[in-house]
Amino acid sequence: MVRTRLKWKCIFFSSIILLNVFTKSLPINTQIKSLTNSDTNFKNSETPIVIEPVQGFPVPNSETIVDNKNVSVMGVPVNETRDFMFRQNVRPGQTVRSYAVEITVNGDSFDGRAVLNVYLSDDTRDDEIVVHVDGLDINSVKAGLLSIANANDAEFWIDGDRLFISPAIPGQLFFVVIEYSGALASNGHGLYIGQYDEDSYVAMNLHPTYARRVFPCMDEPTEASSMSFTFNNLDYTHLISNSQLEDNSQTQFRPLIQSPHLWGMVAHNFVNINIPIANVLLYGRAGISNQDAIASLAINSFYTNLNEWTDKLYTEIIVHQDGRMHIMALPDVSTDWHSLSMVGIWEPYVFMETTHSVKQRSLALPKIAEAMAKQWFGYVIFPQNWRYEWVVSGLASYAGWKMVKMFQGDGLGTDPTMLDVHTLFVTEVIQESLLRDSYETTGVLEPDDDLFDEEPIREHIGANGILKYKAPAIMRMIRVVLGGEDTDYVQLAARALVNRQSLEWVHTLTFIDAVNSEWIGSANNDMVGDFGEYLEPWIKHNGYPLIRVSRVRGSGVLLSQERFGFSNKPFQPTRVPITYTTSTELNFDLEHIHPTDMFDQSHNLAFNLGDDDWVLFNIQGQGYYRVSYDNDLWENIIGALEDPETREEIHPLNRATLIDDALNIARAGRLDYDIAFRVVLTMEHETEYAPWKAFVRNMEFLRKRLVAYVDDDEDLDQDIYLRMVRRTIHAFENEIGFYPDMATTEPTMQTLTRGLVMEHACKANYAPCIAAAVDWFYERNNVGVVNPNIPHEIRPAVYCTMVREGDEEVIEALEDRLELEPTHYERLVILESFACSQDEDFINGLLDQTIADDSPFMVEERLRIFAAVAESSTANANLARNFMRIRTANIRDMYGGPEKLEEAFFILAENMIDEGLAEQFEIWADGQNNQLDDSQNAARRALAQIKENLIWNERSQEEVYEWIDENHAPTLMLSAMALCVSIMVKLFIH
Repeated sequence: MVRTRLKWKCIFFSSIILLNVFTKSLPINTQIKSLTNSDTNFKNSETPIVIEPVQGFPVPNSETIVDNKNVSVMGVPVNETRDFMFRQNVRPGQTVRSYAVEITVNGDSFDGRAVLNVYLSDDTRDDEIVVHVDGLDINSVKAGLLSIANANDAEFWIDGDRLFISPAIPGQLFFVVIEYSGALASNGHGLYIGQYDEDSYVAMNLHPTYARRVFPCMDEPTEASSMSFTFNNLDYTHLISNSQLEDNSQTQFRPLIQSPHLWGMVAHNFVNINIPIANVLLYGRAGISNQDAIASLAINSFYTNLNEWTDKLYTEIIVHQDGRMHIMALPDVSTDWHSLSMVGIWEPYVFMETTHSVKQRSLALPKIAEAMAKQWFGYVIFPQNWRYEWVVSGLASYAGWKMVKMFQGDGLGTDPTMLDVHTLFVTEVIQESLLRDSYETTGVLEPDDDLFDEEPIREHIGANGILKYKAPAIMRMIRVVLGGEDTDYVQLAARALVNRQSLEWVHTLTFIDAVNSEWIGSANNDMVGDFGEYLEPWIKHNGYPLIRVSRVRGSGVLLSQERFGFSNKPFQPTRVPITYTTSTELNFDLEHIHPTDMFDQSHNLAFNLGDDDWVLFNIQGQGYYRVSYDNDLWENIIGALEDPETREEIHPLNRATLIDDALNIARAGRLDYDIAFRVVLTMEHETEYAPWKAFVRNMEFLRKRLVAYVDDDEDLDQDIYLRMVRRTIHAFENEIGFYPDMATTEPTMQTLTRGLVMEHACKANYAPCIAAAVDWFYERNNVGVVNPNIPHEIRPAVYCTMVREGDEEVIEALEDRLELEPTHYERLVILESFACSQDEDFINGLLDQTIADDSPFMVEERLRIFAAVAESSTANANLARNFMRIRTANIRDMYGGPEKLEEAFFILAENMIDEGLAEQFEIWADGQNNQLDDSQNAARRALAQIKENLIWNERSQEEVYEWIDENHAPTLMLSAMALCVSIMVKLFIH
């Protein structure tokens, strides 16, 4: 008699209620533990089980059978962890010991056959077998007790994303044979087909929860099982996967013990572009030449140093692994990979010309390094549940940035062509994280509950979450707190995990134990008594501390703490590491970065400060917090910044931190804009990258809103924001300028600064910037042809300015240039510049092309174009919003699935800058027929972010306008010159 779904659910909930009664008798095992680099022995302590061969599949031997009584989890006997393990299964009391999966590709679909070796506990042997499926059509299910030869048809049904199987008779060990079919995706997830040029490839990327879209499975990170795959009908030059091919087979791969999300495969016709180092192969599209030199050098360095940094050789991770690391430059998709031997990276992050954009290098090198680091932090160790992904992701990113720093430098070397990686980590990771973490809707690093469903997992680990930024930022601060620059306890803990927990899951307590195993007993534990207690508020709460510094006459300064966010947050005491320097005893060196004090509520520091002296906290911006000062101290700091000589005494990262903190604290309504803007105006003396990055990141928020504020009121100054640019750009324009000397090699960070500032200045309609863009754009002796010698770094500013200010001839010239552009990155620069057009019909047509069946754009390019449109102007942001409203389902299908759709929500959120745009977004997000499906919650979080930004409009928009209007006194000469240049530019363009 077929059991009903209702009966199973009753049994499920009853079993939870009776869990404590059964704890001592329930032999639940959900995890194959203690995996080593050699075959691991597992025995069934009761009845020996004979596994008969299945034709066409490798046979798990006795070494893959699980010992249900003797297995331990993190050193704790399983019977002591059953309450925990019970809750994490898709089906309590069920373990899949092995998967043997055969996939046959047929055009844009596939047929599958999966053989599962399923073990059921004594107390659940009467219940249905349950596995994840998502979008699969199940054709037949057979189940056999103890042997595949006994397999008979079994009753089955699907409820949601789960397949329920009811064998003819109850039992404990089953072989289940499932035949099914599915469709190939096109978005880089699951089993998908990628398209580029006139060719294609087929790949399988199962991270994080896409295994269920490829074969019926227990799709959870802890479900490590013996897994083998066979791939048929893939007519490509190369077929590569995690493990070695079986002897005498070109399609069947040897089994590995791993979690489903860690398996990957690529069948392709890509060309082996280079072999950067032994055991590492770099693949790309045919026809790419002279673009791999920098990536190859970087890969060589990263591979060598990761082996040493982790103290675990890549080639010895697990028996039967492929042994080679295949790095694939994927032309069409950008997504994370965690599968052994398979490293998929979006092509613009890999290939670049010898003379290239410094910005491309600054983006690409961390992407390559992090992707390679995931072979260790993501595969060798993986999270016990997705709520603990912060540990693995944080270590991968931390290690990746460390590899880039070892390859490029930290700005202290003598080679000016190298990146200052230390500065980039502070500006692109720490400060970006502080900004994102200021919103009320931002998640935490470690949620309170385990995550199983795709939607909350996407929310937590996806591009819209805080994890990718905050996790490495916190890892960096941990290093500072525990050992400073002298001893890297994060590295030591990482080594301990990848060697002592190899091929096992980890969670926060595991990480704490790994840190303690190296740190306790050292001479560096003077600041933190209990590391776990110290860590908890940083990972369990969103937001971060704001430290207020007040001078106490005659006795130093008093520090107090509150919780920072753009909306009010309840106070959460957090032990904050204090580093500081004063004008009388300057010390900005990293060698002295180990904190001098820690405090969680208030603290007094006793030192002498004269009436004109200043103190700065958070040396080089290494701490994850913001700092504000009382008015007297702000006055002294501003005075030091206004003097070019004393300004140079302050480290550029601290100058950047002052800009970043002042503008964000004012944005939250906790600092008067009079102080924040006086700090900003000292930028007239600034030429360094870090302060300019902080300026552009935060002033862009104001620019957009001031432009919208004055747009419909002729009585207001239409150039109100332009005044701020005119007053802050003097040193940059005099010492760096918009015209690099093509005959000399300038410092790389200076080149990066020029591109950053020029792009912002041209957006603000700064006439000299626009004039420079016009001057650079066309080839001198070839009318209508784009100048091929425009310096790479300023191309985004030049192209965008010309598209915005020009006509159809500019678009046509860029389209011609697009056909000649040799690199994917430079192609993307042109595509994004099209979004700067203010022609409504053109923008609507451009957006329509991103979802057309015959779209000329590759998958990731479509989202990048949408983002560029949304960010280019208020009018275009409204067009992007309307396009989202009517084309939601198409965007999901064509941009890369729900992850990319939701990323688009948050891009829109930052550009819905007034009440009208916000209202229209809300009508769509809350509408009944909005086609949002399981992205509804993400849209509502984006809406909440929009509303949080609108609070600033109500509180500060008018104040900011009036301050700029009342505190600006340009000379008549400067105003007249700017006006003349602007008129000449307009006449020249039109």
